[in-house]
Amino acid sequence: MLLDRYNLKVYQAGIKFILYVAVKKVLNSEVSFSHSLDKGLYTEILINRKITESDINNIKLEMDKIISDDLKITKKVIAKNDAYNFYMKNKEFEKAGNICNLNNKVVTLYELAGYHNYFMSNMPSSTGKLKQYKITFLGNNALILSVPIEDDGNIPDYEPQEKICESFRLYNRWIRTLGIKYVNDLNKIISENKIKDFIMKNDIMMDNQVYNVAVKIKESKKKIILLGGPSSSGKTTSTKKIALYLETFGLNPIYLGLDDYFKNRNETPKDENNKYDFESLNAIDLKLFNKHLTMLLNGENVSIPSFNFFTGEKEYKNRIIKLKDNDIILIEGLHCLNEELTKEISRDIKLKIYISPFTPIGIDRHNHLSTIDIRLLRRIIRDSWSRGYTSEHTLEAWDKVREGEVKYVFPYTNEADMILNTAFIYEVGVLRVYGEPLLYSIPPESKYYNEARRMIDFMQMFFPIPSEYIENDNVLREFIGGSYFEGRY
Repeated sequence: MLLDRYNLKVYQAGIKFILYVAVKKVLNSEVSFSHSLDKGLYTEILINRKITESDINNIKLEMDKIISDDLKITKKVIAKNDAYNFYMKNKEFEKAGNICNLNNKVVTLYELAGYHNYFMSNMPSSTGKLKQYKITFLGNNALILSVPIEDDGNIPDYEPQEKICESFRLYNRWIRTLGIKYVNDLNKIISENKIKDFIMKNDIMMDNQVYNVAVKIKESKKKIILLGGPSSSGKTTSTKKIALYLETFGLNPIYLGLDDYFKNRNETPKDENNKYDFESLNAIDLKLFNKHLTMLLNGENVSIPSFNFFTGEKEYKNRIIKLKDNDIILIEGLHCLNEELTKEISRDIKLKIYISPFTPIGIDRHNHLSTIDIRLLRRIIRDSWSRGYTSEHTLEAWDKVREGEVKYVFPYTNEADMILNTAFIYEVGVLRVYGEPLLYSIPPESKYYNEARRMIDFMQMFFPIPSEYIENDNVLREFIGGSYFEGRY
């Protein structure tokens, strides 16, 4: 079972602090935590020479010593001005800028072995509680820092994710040309009343990305396009937007929803708690799904089902499809990257696209913006207005959603032929307007209170942005409402 989000963040923050101190002691240099990657953190050692395996081993030895010595991690509340001056003196200007933008009069820092820092999370009381971690050296002064994500303490080996890394690099290069690296740079754009112009530039870049995906789909001449990714990645809007582009190319996209191929409720598998496991691949009627795809590819008429979630059964409402020369099938869903979903269809006629938000903007050099936090915030907002769910309900369900992603999505990301990045540099500012009051509604006695406060804290690093600047074809409209694509296809 996955560790709960709050405790995972606390553990991860503690290990980051230990690595930070070890690098200071061993190399007298700095680290930067850029983004998450395959259940780990992509980390760079900022030093003007090439790091060796020997350096990495010495860092591990120092980390192990810090852990075995069970050193105290001390919480210190200091005046805002003192914290600002501290970071200015250390030339950590982005942190000084963040502190300057806070409304609080005091700032919480943590001290370990004489070093002070913060990691946008509470900390363990001592280093002895953090016995398990893994470092994978990538070369080029980069490494992956991994911690246990499940309660069995197991840390899986890092699997290279070159396509995802390249997506981060491309986006990173683009925002650097605009002088943006950290949230403080974005806040400056907002405070100078230039955010509307920046949003337009970001949207153009994202639309160009979707256009390029549509062009590659057309050029591939593949008949089956599979679009997969984790929850709240914007798969639905992205798929419909791709379909619109394909129509301009003279193609006729046909949308097949995986949800319509759910097994009837009496055949749905159950989890270890005897609850229906709708996240499982075996919840899909794979035999019928593959049969229908084969029939369509053979030019036969197929009656497509519609799943009735009230009765728990498939229904047939006279939606009959026959594939024509310019038709192309778009399939979007959780399991689309898994070859088992369409195992009876030759891989040669399928194109797989992984959709997820990968944002390269950081809060500062030691606090990256988590793609999981972005997706969770999106879902909290959408669940509130579209389904009437409370934030507590969404946070409670999120653990099960995450388990499904770890089991059914992330192991298959390298199956993707292309990556579609759905992150917007400015989106937390927009989402904050909706998400902050929803999270404030969680009372102190709730088991999700600490997690809600953690999310509020990271949102408050971003200046708010009015949603009126967001066009109706933007992926964010899938989560805040008002999407042009609602009801299409």
